[in-house]
Amino acid sequence: MRRGVHDDEWVALGFTPWWLPVIGMGPGWFLLFYAPLLVGQVATIFDVPLGWALVLTLACAAGCLALGLGFVRWRYPPAYVHPATLTIRAGRKRARYAEVTGAKILVSTSKKRRSVTLVLLSEQKLRGAVVLRDARQNVIDPAEAALLQDLVRQSNIALPVSPDDPKGRFTRYNFPGYLTKEDALEIVAHPPAPADPLPTGPTL
Repeated sequence: MRRGVHDDEWVALGFTPWWLPVIGMGPGWFLLFYAPLLVGQVATIFDVPLGWALVLTLACAAGCLALGLGFVRWRYPPAYVHPATLTIRAGRKRARYAEVTGAKILVSTSKKRRSVTLVLLSEQKLRGAVVLRDARQNVIDPAEAALLQDLVRQSNIALPVSPDDPKGRFTRYNFPGYLTKEDALEIVAHPPAPADPLPTGPTL
């Protein structure tokens, strides 16, 4: 836990790097690169001078990147906890620990690296992201991990169930990336390294 932080203060969990939204964009990266190319092609069709076509293409790329990262940052804001009141906050949403009912994992993997983020969900539409392992293979601080584990233990995290599958036989297929409470506790205690198995597949 950060020096000087007390139970009656808000504590940021995990890492909050600027690139956090990148791991949530997933297939959106295809659109990010396709849109500028399309703009460039359209500019060529209408005989726009090469210099202006390049400017339009770069402006479109910058705009798409800003919009994409902004959207994911809005959808998966960093999580903060207030231990004294057993409350979690993410963006403008707040919930008690017991009101957290879902957890899912976001994973970004390369040949030698893996970023792992836990997203906590509540019925109040709270979505709080906690980076457990970053791209440089740093893992969550042990004291912050203890706070997160306390939250998970007091939560009501469970796998979602589809009305068409009331017994949950196909939950892993219907809701890829979602975790049980036991799975969530395990990945907080031991953030999966690149060679470690995941409790469920990546949701990218």
